[in-house]
Amino acid sequence: MKKYSNAFTLAEMLITLLLISIAMVVMAPVMTKRAKEPPPQVIVKEGQTLPAGAIILWYGEQVPEGWAECSGQNIDEEEFSELRNNISQYQYLPDLNQLFQGTDTNLKWIIKIKS
Repeated sequence: MKKYSNAFTLAEMLITLLLISIAMVVMAPVMTKRAKEPPPQVIVKEGQTLPAGAIILWYGEQVPEGWAECSGQNIDEEEFSELRNNISQYQYLPDLNQLFQGTDTNLKWIIKIKS
């Protein structure tokens, strides 16, 4: 009487590898086409600006005018009036800059507060 184990036989492993190889050959054109496509870009034409509420990663000592650091501060009605109109459901800015604590202090997330 022959005792069977849970291990794969050599034939089963070769068939599996053959099927995986065929699948990769069939999918290669689809995967390479997608990889060659350029990533989508945000284009801001002359005279247009990002809307209030846009968040970007900024490197610099000072935050540009019309922007504020995303450090969890309260969205004050007077200071953040335009931003408050766009994201009225939130009371606080996100605290994204906690991710950079202990690293370069010039790297920070900022949010557009005025257009």
